[in-house]
Amino acid sequence: MPSDVAVMGHDNWEHIATQARPPLSTIDMRLEMVGRRAAELLFEAISGDAESGLHAVPTKLVTRGSTALA
Repeated sequence: MPSDVAVMGHDNWEHIATQARPPLSTIDMRLEMVGRRAAELLFEAISGDAESGLHAVPTKLVTRGSTALA
């Protein structure tokens, strides 16, 4: 049955996700924040303050009609 299936997307491209039928649940990877942090790290490296390691940006679950609420 269709109600037994859940569909999840990624990137949270709202124009597409909200226009899907049913609206698509998705992971918002906060790409603007990723880009901003990458630019900051690049400018720090150019100025001689290179910072190595893992740099995490928190993601967010956006629940819409393509998944059931738990």
